[in-house]
Amino acid sequence: MRFFGTLATLLLSFAASTVLSSGSSSNFSASAPCDSNSSAGMNQMQLSECWGTSAKHAAAELATALAQVTSGLSKLGIDPKPLGGISAAWSATRDKTCTFEYGLAAGGSIAPMLYSECLDRMTRACTARLRALLESARAKGAISAAQPVSSKVDAELNRVYGLLAKRVTSAQRDALAASEVAWISYRDKACAFEGGTCLTDLEQERIAELEAGYMGERFW
Repeated sequence: MRFFGTLATLLLSFAASTVLSSGSSSNFSASAPCDSNSSAGMNQMQLSECWGTSAKHAAAELATALAQVTSGLSKLGIDPKPLGGISAAWSATRDKTCTFEYGLAAGGSIAPMLYSECLDRMTRACTARLRALLESARAKGAISAAQPVSSKVDAELNRVYGLLAKRVTSAQRDALAASEVAWISYRDKACAFEGGTCLTDLEQERIAELEAGYMGERFW
């Protein structure tokens, strides 16, 4: 995944494994998440399948967005090559974060669904960021200057992470720490390129993911 096109190809290959019109995905609607009324009456296996299909749709949408942003930035005279490293760092963050969330229910029938939900959330968030980046660049004709992170948001991320770390086992804590190290690398690479409110935005996104991925009593 050294360059944008490679990541897009991998994601498209992943998405191609889903036959959108097949009977196995009949319970899935691209416009209706699997946790909506469309999932009423599904058993655990069907829910896991639904979220797996949703994640594959999300991967296809991300691949499309990657190609559009690459082309759009190039037309604006903005070199899109840094996005290759950013994409690789994001992929590592996604994989380690979703592995941590899977581990929260490892051995249980719900674990595959948690993993797919995580893939779906993180992929859709990444797609939204890419599209917003291109829209901002088009409106301003350039990448915005970086702004410092909100101290309030930064403190909240530290608080939520600390509380979560106390709730999990030692092995799960190691997985959480690995995902956080990967995320910090992604954040730094992404914000060095994106500028603007990237630091605050990504920390808010991280808070939301840490909270959404925890299956249990609300701790924050």
